[in-house]
Amino acid sequence: MKDSEAHPAVEQTTAASPAPVTLLDQTHWKRLTSAQSAADMSSAWAALMFDMLDDAELTGVFLQAPDGGAMRTTATWPDARLPQGSLINAAGDAVASGQGNVRGALPDAASGARPVSIAVPLVVDGKALGAVGAEILPTSQMALRTSMRRLQWGAAWLRDALRRETAGRETARYDHAVQALHAVVAFAEQDSFPTAARAAATDLANRFGCDRVSIGIRRFFGVRIAAISHSAQFGKRMSFTRELAAAQDEAIDQRGVVIHPSDLTDEPLATHRHEVLARNHAIAQMITVPLYAVDRFVGAITFEYKESERVSQAQVEILEAVATVLAPVLDEKRRNDRWLYVKLAAILARYFARLVGPGGLLRKLVVVGLMALVAFFWVAQTEDRVSADAAVEGRIQRMISAPFDGFIAESYARAGDRVSAGDILVRLDDRELALERLRLSTDLQRQQIEYDRALAASDRAQTSIWRAQIEQTGSQIDLVDQRMARTRLTAPFDGLVVAGDLSQDIGASVARGEGLVTIAPGEDYRLALSIDERRIADIEIGQTGQLLATALPETPFAFTITKITPVATYGEGATTFRVEAKLDDEMSRLQPGMAGVAKVDVGEARLIAVWTRPMLDWMRIAAWRWLGWD
Repeated sequence: MKDSEAHPAVEQTTAASPAPVTLLDQTHWKRLTSAQSAADMSSAWAALMFDMLDDAELTGVFLQAPDGGAMRTTATWPDARLPQGSLINAAGDAVASGQGNVRGALPDAASGARPVSIAVPLVVDGKALGAVGAEILPTSQMALRTSMRRLQWGAAWLRDALRRETAGRETARYDHAVQALHAVVAFAEQDSFPTAARAAATDLANRFGCDRVSIGIRRFFGVRIAAISHSAQFGKRMSFTRELAAAQDEAIDQRGVVIHPSDLTDEPLATHRHEVLARNHAIAQMITVPLYAVDRFVGAITFEYKESERVSQAQVEILEAVATVLAPVLDEKRRNDRWLYVKLAAILARYFARLVGPGGLLRKLVVVGLMALVAFFWVAQTEDRVSADAAVEGRIQRMISAPFDGFIAESYARAGDRVSAGDILVRLDDRELALERLRLSTDLQRQQIEYDRALAASDRAQTSIWRAQIEQTGSQIDLVDQRMARTRLTAPFDGLVVAGDLSQDIGASVARGEGLVTIAPGEDYRLALSIDERRIADIEIGQTGQLLATALPETPFAFTITKITPVATYGEGATTFRVEAKLDDEMSRLQPGMAGVAKVDVGEARLIAVWTRPMLDWMRIAAWRWLGWD
């Protein structure tokens, strides 16, 4: 069989002859029984197991990292020798399968002893925490079985030790959680941050038997002491406070726990500030634990002890665990207890740091784009123009109305027709007037005959009477003649009929003064604009603009403001002012009554001001209405 071939664990057999008793080194036994850590126990175990296995070339212990990392070699015996790849593979297979594993060629009578790697997993509570193994030179299969059995028996030592260590870690973790929970409860029960910090410092001092506990918060330029146990007030300019803040800065800058004296740690940390503080204020021992919350260090806690008391490594771990849990709670309460303007400044500073810091390319591009947009709108100028509804109307409009009550006989023009001065527009029915004139003419002839008789009879009185009646009748005839002449309504000047269509009203009655036809002079128009009340203050006489008529959208017509009527008109949900303008361009294509949209040029302004003016005006009115702000 090839050396690389793997074999299942060799089964134990009761038929095997009893193995000889091996005398073990008492020094290794003492190391094994007195070991305080898994590394010490693994080293002692490897030495003892090497003595127990008669044909062992090397023994080793392979444990997985506490954080769940890859399995590593913890101890080997002899120390100077490293395990071969076959033993490492056998240990890995044993952990993966959960049972013993053998790698190498089985010994036989022909080949003699061959190197074999054997491994047994260390299973605690159903979880493989590592493996133990050995490189051996068995002379027979019986010797291989004996070595495997002894390795299995010896693995029980490490298995029990790992179980105790795991239980100890769980107990320590539970103690850490309990202590941290008590500290958080003592802190969270208070309303304000200063009171809560002082309560937390006092509780920690009482709970861990400290002479004094101080809590510092990292600000812009260094640590500021926020609370000292058993002290309601303390001077921020005291030498002790300044030196304590410097010591906490020292721990935060190094991002590690600083212990003075430093006999409990092997980490090369600077303790100069702690030495100064301890020397100047007779502090026997102190431990400073940085407070880390979310993504930064927010402060530190300093624990001070008396001369007669020395803390253990386990207690240091508890203090670290308490600080780890307390840090985010401390930072959150401090943030919530700040003034509103301070919170706003902190938010702006945080976003500014994110903006100028590394990463966040999309955020930077968006901000740069917004800044460029703001700069553009701040610098960009545009023509400020006031829009208004507009209508073309004649500069002079003459209404032809009925001179007396009557009936329409004929209509010679209607809206849109061009007429000349003297052209008949409408003729009223004059038949009644003709009959009246005939009657008056008859009366006049009769009166003339009577007048002649009285004159022949030299009757002066009758002559005077009939003369007066003749004159009266003549005046009535003249009046009827004038009314008959006024039945023909003519155009007073050359122009355009802009209103009135009586072609469908022939025979209809009209009352005296009733408008029949409206005429405007040809090509002599003006423009009537309806300016919204919000922009009337910007309109001045002499300003220019352009009209775009609905009927002629392809041709703009220039105009100049000539008159502003200071009378407001309400209609269609808006209040407007009437503004008149003179059209400057050729007006042959325009007709009175045409409507459109006019834009008046009132000067240049920032583009953003032009776009946002309606919203700003509405906000000013709303602020005045509801808040009284002007």
